[in-house]
Formats: sequence, C-alpha cells, structure tokens
Amino acid sequence: MKDITIKYIRIEDKLLEQNTILRYKILFEPYHKINKYTYDSLDSISYHLATFYENKIVGYSRLTNIDGKGKITNVFVISEYRKRNIGHKMLIKHIEKAKQEKFSQLYLNARISTVNFYKKVGFVKEGTSYISDKSGLMLQNMVMYL
Repeated sequence: MKDITIKYIRIEDKLLEQNTILRYKILFEPYHKINKYTYDSLDSISYHLATFYENKIVGYSRLTNIDGKGKITNVFVISEYRKRNIGHKMLIKHIEKAKQEKFSQLYLNARISTVNFYKKVGFVKEGTSYISDKSGLMLQNMVMYL
C-alpha cells in the first residue's frame, strides 16, 4: 500500500488527540465496559507509534518503559486497513526501539483472538489467560526476551 507512513509522534502532537478518539472507538466502545477514554498515566512517558495513510491515523500502538522492560499497549489498526501488514510493521518498529533503548524484554496483554499474530513476531505466552477488568475480554500475557 502506497503512502503509508509509520512513525513515533509526541504526546504534544495534535494528531495524538485524533488517536485518543480512535483508541476509545476501537479498543473500548465495542465492549461497553467504559464510557469514555482520554489520556492515562502512561501516555506522558510512552513512545506513541502511529501509522498514517493520507495524513489520517489508521493504526497505533504504544511502548512504555516500565523498569527497563517495554510494555506494548493500545495496539489497533482500523478495520479497513487490516490484512495489509501494518500491525506487523508496527511491532517490528517497537522491537527495534526496545533494542535501541536496551530493554530486557517486551510484554503485552493480547486478546485471545490475536495471540497467533503476536507469536509470528516472536512473542510467547506467559501464564494463563484471564478476563480483563477494564474491557471484560479474555486476555493472554505474552513476552519477548530481547
């Protein structure tokens, strides 16, 4: 797909406001567990990776340094842009950033339906699956040692 750009953006960037609306609509609204999503305590200390098509955010994920380990959260690609390798490319970019920052590992909480997606780039399951208090979804902890 032409004209796709994947880059880190700063929290001060106006584009992050557009992204916050998308995060809620895609990650939380469909599950009816929370009524609103704005910034959270990790936003100000995180790397925000956005995928753009024609200056519009079509994908996003966040990487946060938690005690020398990289936590990946809020991963999404807008439905009409899925199956185009965007999610894979975003994860590769986070892996590169984590190595650059000398993180010991990356970890995330994957929806059960996305476990195989994360396995393809090298994540492995850790522990047993559980139901998220925030979304009500069944999740699986996953880790990648760097």
